[in-house]
Amino acid sequence: MQKAKFPLVLLFSFLLSACSSSFVYNNIDWLLYWYVGDYVDLSSDQKAVLDDQIASWQSWHRSTELKKYQAQLQNLKIKLDIGPLNQDQWLNEFDEARQHLHRFRAKIAPEVASIAQQLSQDQIAGILSTWKKKRLEKQVDFDERTEEERLSRREERLTESVEDNLGKLDRQQLNIIKKYARQLIPTSTERTVYQTTLQNTVRDIFANRNRSDFTQRLTLLISNPDQYKIAQYQQDLDHNARLYAQMLAELNLTLSQDQKRRLDVQFEEWIGLISDLISD
Repeated sequence: MQKAKFPLVLLFSFLLSACSSSFVYNNIDWLLYWYVGDYVDLSSDQKAVLDDQIASWQSWHRSTELKKYQAQLQNLKIKLDIGPLNQDQWLNEFDEARQHLHRFRAKIAPEVASIAQQLSQDQIAGILSTWKKKRLEKQVDFDERTEEERLSRREERLTESVEDNLGKLDRQQLNIIKKYARQLIPTSTERTVYQTTLQNTVRDIFANRNRSDFTQRLTLLISNPDQYKIAQYQQDLDHNARLYAQMLAELNLTLSQDQKRRLDVQFEEWIGLISDLISD
């Protein structure tokens, strides 16, 4: 399981996980180039096209999407003020947050597909090669760890992420995290299969870039990559989500007054941050 923060930073991590979130959001263009630069060198013309598109996406996101994130956080804060959420309620929060990602994918997919069509075969080959290299490096790192080391790392990451938002945990809370960390299903193998399938699909799409449905095929992949997850992978992810939701529900019941106040401050900071981003 990847690092997650209590309770919703996992779901909004691309926006809220760092104290410099405002800086990141307002400078997403060059940060994106820094990330993309690991995979492909764009020409000046390609960068110009991408610049225009990023500005358009950010304008749309700032004017429509941020309000939806803020509304969910405000509603969640109210719910937690009333009382702890149970597992089903947390799963509903997860589902609502996933819709934010789905809308974002659907928005950018046609434009990304159009931009990608301008990439040369050498650029595509470079992207796929780097993608594969990074995937293999992660797999080697995973394979080199013993099962006990993987479990210890999982517990450590969960504990750190919860403490980031609640402060020091008591023994009961640490035991709750340890209990659920041991029940989470490792998904590294299935994730590798998924990544490999995506890479092969991209390779096939670009090998047949002259087909009339090229843009449609690439758009569908970008907007819905989950379709390439094997059934077992999705089942394991759903299993882990249910466990994580139940862990949050149990932790909710154990919060001290200091922890509740700290979490309340976190919510206020997140909500205020979004207000600042909207008005920038």
